[in-house]
Amino acid sequence: MKYIKKKEAPEFFITDVMGLSKWSEYDSKKKKRLKKYILENEQSHLCCYCEKLITEDKTMSHVEHVKPKSIDLHALTFDYSNLLVSCEGNHFNEIGDNSRYTCGQIKGQDFDEKKFLNPTLIHDISSYFKFDIETGLISSSGKNNVNAEFTYKILNLNGYNNRLAEARKIAKDSLIRNFSQIPLDNRKVMLKNYLSNDSNEFITFLRYVFRDYI
Repeated sequence: MKYIKKKEAPEFFITDVMGLSKWSEYDSKKKKRLKKYILENEQSHLCCYCEKLITEDKTMSHVEHVKPKSIDLHALTFDYSNLLVSCEGNHFNEIGDNSRYTCGQIKGQDFDEKKFLNPTLIHDISSYFKFDIETGLISSSGKNNVNAEFTYKILNLNGYNNRLAEARKIAKDSLIRNFSQIPLDNRKVMLKNYLSNDSNEFITFLRYVFRDYI
C-alpha cells in the first residue's frame, strides 16, 4: 500500500450525486466515469490496496468506500475524500472461480477505524509493512504491529493461498530478468527511473526490494 493524495471533488461528481441519498441511486455509467477519473488522477491506475493494475471496467474494479458507508450513511456515502478504486479481489483465481478474496470486496463489517491504516491519510503508510523478498509475502514492519496486521489481514493482501504474494514475486523476477539484459552502466539509472514511476504494478513491493537503488 502507498499513500494516495486525494484531490478536490471534481465538478461532474458533485453534479452527478446532487440530490441522491443512496449509493444504489448513483447511475452505473456515472460511477464508471468517477472510477476513470480517480484511477487516472489519483491512483496511477493501480488498486488502492494491492496495487494490481486495473481499469474502470466493472469486471476489474469498484468504487471503494475506505470507511464503510454503513458507519454513517449520511456523512460517508458521497464523501469524495472517502472514495477510492479497489480491484475486485479475483485477479489470481483459478479458472471458473469467481470468488473475491482480497481488497475492498472482503473488508466487510470487521472494519475498525482505529486500527485500519488509511492510504488517504497516512503519508508514510508503506513504512508500516515489510515484504519477504523471496516469496512476496507482506507482514508488519514493527512500526505498529496491531494496525499493520489488522490492515493487511482484513484486506488479505497475501491473497488466497498466497497467490497475491506470488504475483508480486513474479513481478520482481520479471523485472530482474528484463534489467539483466541491460548494460550495467545503464541499468542502475533505468532501474531508478522505473522505481520512480507510480504506475508500475506492485510498485511498493518493488521499491522495497530494490530500495538501495532509490
